[in-house]
Amino acid sequence: MSKSESLTQRWLRQNVQTYPNSDLVYAHTDALLARHPTIRPKTDVYTYDDGRTQLLLCLHGLLPISFRGASYNIPIAVWVPREYPRNPPIAYVVPTSDMLVRAGPDMDISGCCLIAYLRNWERKCEGCSLVALFDAMQEAFSRQPPVYAKPKDVTAQQPPPARPSSSAPDYAARPPPPLPVEQHVSAASPAQSVASPAPPPGGPPPLPAKPGSSAPGASVPPRSTSVPSPQANASFRTASPAQLSTLSSELASLSQAMALDAERLRANQADLLAGEPALRDEMARLEAVRDVCRGVAARLEQVVAAGERNVAELKRKGDPEVDELVCSTTIVYNQLVNLVAEDNAIEDTIYHLHRALNAGRIDLERFLRTTRVLAEEQFMKRALIEKIQAGVPLGGGGGTWSVPGGLR
Repeated sequence: MSKSESLTQRWLRQNVQTYPNSDLVYAHTDALLARHPTIRPKTDVYTYDDGRTQLLLCLHGLLPISFRGASYNIPIAVWVPREYPRNPPIAYVVPTSDMLVRAGPDMDISGCCLIAYLRNWERKCEGCSLVALFDAMQEAFSRQPPVYAKPKDVTAQQPPPARPSSSAPDYAARPPPPLPVEQHVSAASPAQSVASPAPPPGGPPPLPAKPGSSAPGASVPPRSTSVPSPQANASFRTASPAQLSTLSSELASLSQAMALDAERLRANQADLLAGEPALRDEMARLEAVRDVCRGVAARLEQVVAAGERNVAELKRKGDPEVDELVCSTTIVYNQLVNLVAEDNAIEDTIYHLHRALNAGRIDLERFLRTTRVLAEEQFMKRALIEKIQAGVPLGGGGGTWSVPGGLR
């Protein structure tokens, strides 16, 4: 692998990363570039018929074909869609300034390629590839080239001959009008002298002329700069009615097609103009929604920041003590809580002393002495609880704090 090919492959691998099937796109494109050296990759913006634009991979260059024993290079551009290979590539013929597109079943007048391989792509997308597509395009273009050489008017370069001295107008002496591009000329017509030009020395052969300009198998004469004789001009003016009828029907069909295209374009323009206010209203609504979302996001960020600060402060203080968790708002209430806790503790102590006496762990004298001391202390605490209850309103609804049954 040469250095340039390595750079191309690296560029290709980097620019196909946006495709969902990037590995498959890279493999197919690399195989195509290896098979057709005249094709080059690039990325460019493609505009769809509905106005959407998308940055796609474009494979452009010259596609060599063989037509009637001569080799030609057809300029093409193939766009690889994002959904490749589920969606078929978009192939176009890009004619130069001296070429015209030949419309047909496999070719649109705009240059869009419509060969059978592309029409059947979606039914067998898993078996299709870019290499097979370019081979099918080569085969189709070799049967019928998609472009032909633009005819040139050589009669305008010659001044009209002098009129005879007769007073009657001599129409045979006037120069003929330029030939239409799509006119079909018979094999015996003298217009063969303005066929496609001969290839320059050392260069590729010219593009084939429009079908019907010469008989099949007839040799193409070299370029002639001479003006047809008056007899040839007369033969054009005395064309058969069948030829004139054919030409008139072709012009009428072309005019009708152009009228339909113009009507369709005017309808599209009207739809676009009618949809502009709706688009502007939708943009204004979306901008308002965006502003509301930004405001909500800013408020949520502030709440999250405050929560994080509170969590950090709590982590810094550490776990509180148990006594700090059970506390009240005033000193009297805290004293009441402590008295109730101590009263319950004395009650539990007397209960366990009674159990110890029954179990024989302490004697009766010690039980009575200890119980008398605890009972005196419990009496004082309950008296203080009653006093606090009588002097301080407990509860928010005007009621009083009820002493547990064990305190009475």
